[in-house]
Amino acid sequence: MNEQQAKGMVTALGGYAWNSGGGMWLVRLKRADGSIVVISDDVVCEYGGEKEFEASSPRTSILLH
Repeated sequence: MNEQQAKGMVTALGGYAWNSGGGMWLVRLKRADGSIVVISDDVVCEYGGEKEFEASSPRTSILLH
């Protein structure tokens, strides 16, 4: 998604827009239990925490296409 789309999702869902490089924008939400949810055009991923996020090791994901 582009920056405008990501910022629109942040307005609706919370979290923050994050430029992951190459013009790809993501929405990143930190939940109360410490888990992280990342939303892109193609997938929604949930990570157990920062370590799992940095290792690109989601505990669950949903493909959107």
